[in-house]
Amino acid sequence: MSIVIKWTVTALQDIAQFVAADFGNVDPKEYHEAKVLEYLYTHQLPVGTNIARIRRGAHKGGSDPRRPDHITLSLQRGGHKLQTAHVYTGR
Repeated sequence: MSIVIKWTVTALQDIAQFVAADFGNVDPKEYHEAKVLEYLYTHQLPVGTNIARIRRGAHKGGSDPRRPDHITLSLQRGGHKLQTAHVYTGR
């Protein structure tokens, strides 16, 4: 699998508020990327996915206020969005 993980400015701003203690003493950026990689390897992805763009850092709620803590991700082929995914953190 050859998928590049990219970050939006908004997602980087989201994680700037966190410290390693918020993620079991793991650097917030490393934690997010590890969760995304785990998702990529354990879920069926749209054909041709070559970019996983982290759009939002770990957060609760969003479009569904009851949604548990998750990372919002866009799966893309080139510049074309194929699917939005929510990567649950279990926090």
